[in-house]
Amino acid sequence: MSAGACATTPAERIGRGMMSVITAAFALGALPNLWCAIPAGVCSLCMAVGAITGWCPTALFQRKPEAVAPNDLGIPEARQAISLDATSPEAEQNAPRSE
Repeated sequence: MSAGACATTPAERIGRGMMSVITAAFALGALPNLWCAIPAGVCSLCMAVGAITGWCPTALFQRKPEAVAPNDLGIPEARQAISLDATSPEAEQNAPRSE
């Protein structure tokens, strides 16, 4: 399955398929009222695609993280743990010397 899959078990996919058939039947029954039949048909189509492929229709609304340049200002990055303990060896090496 793909990384954006919603339905993980066959039972969930079968349930989506059954709901897709019921929603499609509702859309066909509401055909004289297009304002109701068209959204029901679109929902039925999305559920059918999700049942067959495992794709999640809500993946359309998920935000993707933006790619950020690693260091725009040229300032070195601190990617290690920062210790606030004054007795650590790193703190003693970087402490200002009073000479």
